[in-house]
Amino acid sequence: MCGGDFDNVNLKTVGGSGTWAKHCNQCGGFWFEREPTEFLSIDSINKVDVPTPNYSLKQMDLVCSNDNSLLASVERDDLPAGTQYWKCPDCEGAFYPKGQLALMTHHNHDIHGEHIAGLVSARSRSTLAGILVFIGAALVIASGQRTEIGLNATSDQVLPSSGPNILTLLLLGITYLAGTILAVLGRKVPIVLVGWCVIIICLVGFSVIIFGP
Repeated sequence: MCGGDFDNVNLKTVGGSGTWAKHCNQCGGFWFEREPTEFLSIDSINKVDVPTPNYSLKQMDLVCSNDNSLLASVERDDLPAGTQYWKCPDCEGAFYPKGQLALMTHHNHDIHGEHIAGLVSARSRSTLAGILVFIGAALVIASGQRTEIGLNATSDQVLPSSGPNILTLLLLGITYLAGTILAVLGRKVPIVLVGWCVIIICLVGFSVIIFGP
């Protein structure tokens, strides 16, 4: 479009992954080796582009930076007014002039906001589930080691130890996992609250086993 040089930028998608693009340091356009298939994050785009409708781009002939093919302008009925970008018919690369990528991203969030919110929510739930499972696994291992030490210490006693056994630890771990499922996957507030209450009770139980009553 202008003959300027490209700088690589890493843009985030709403799902949390990244996609690389080339950003022209002269005209501010964006070139993608492949047209993005996921919705881009508004926060990520706002750092490098500002939505700017432009009605004077339709007559421009642009050449692909990969194979020098003539880019085809993309015209769709679902595009917002003043939006125009180009796509290579051979390599499927896509070029967005300055302001057009942000305009498209904001439009996508306005039209598909509910779906995008679901993707972000799913990512948050997955992250929370991973953290809770990691904490639970660490507590089970620590409690198991503590129980084993207690059993070894009382193995020479005539009377049996009153400390927790492996079955108690297993039941506590299963209960913690059930609480995690309710807290992460519950769709109603009472179910989520029950899940968190179960998690807290199990954490207290693990603490008693590890540190003593």
